[in-house]
Amino acid sequence: MKNNDKKPKPSPKERFCRMLDISPEAFPHGHAVEILGKSLVKIRGGGAILLYTPDEIRIDLRSAREYISVKGSELSCSSYNRGTLGIEGLISSVSFEGSL
Repeated sequence: MKNNDKKPKPSPKERFCRMLDISPEAFPHGHAVEILGKSLVKIRGGGAILLYTPDEIRIDLRSAREYISVKGSELSCSSYNRGTLGIEGLISSVSFEGSL
């Protein structure tokens, strides 16, 4: 009986990163999230803003079939330039959400 629970084969970039022990996000077109205290989140590699309310902002990740959800209160997009954006406010959570 065959086992159909095979893991997907890692991409060449993933194998290369594992071999050199570096993060795939270090490459261009990857994504990275930087949380600075409870009042600022910087996201690199973001795409479209999918949802924009004072309580939640969702950002599409261009290089994955995911989005980032930033929840809190008094949220606002403080900067947006070439796929890098800053979100300010009283941040309560930052999460990667499933496939679009």
